Amino acid sequence: MTKYNQQTQAEHMYIYDKKSLAEIGLELGLSRRILFYWKKEYNWDKKRFDAEHTKYQFSEELLEFARKMMNKISTDIDKNQKTPPPEIYSLINILKEIPLVKQYTDSLQQEQTPKPTGCLTPDFVQMIEREILGINHFPINDKI
Repeated sequence: MTKYNQQTQAEHMYIYDKKSLAEIGLELGLSRRILFYWKKEYNWDKKRFDAEHTKYQFSEELLEFARKMMNKISTDIDKNQKTPPPEIYSLINILKEIPLVKQYTDSLQQEQTPKPTGCLTPDFVQMIEREILGINHFPINDKI
């Protein structure tokens, strides 16, 4: 595989497959140095952002279009007008894709939401105090 083909494949993996440089390096047998150079030289981060933004924008536009079509059909029904079958067919096809759009937007929100990095529960703190620090907590009797 030529260097150009490797660079193109690595760029695609970074931008569209959202793989890390370490994963790409292992998979393609490339050094971190060359991957960091390519990432900077060819603006992979900007391209990744633009690709994500374009997908998100398309999802929003598709949902807005479906809302407008539903409103138009609803208005036609209220006015006792016949809705053209192609409009109904188009709306049905768009509505079939809504779960995929929702799944995509949810995945974007999960990526942007910071994940907790291990919380210390009170039970875990007591276990550390007891087993590592040697601190024993005895129940306090109010009635002595």
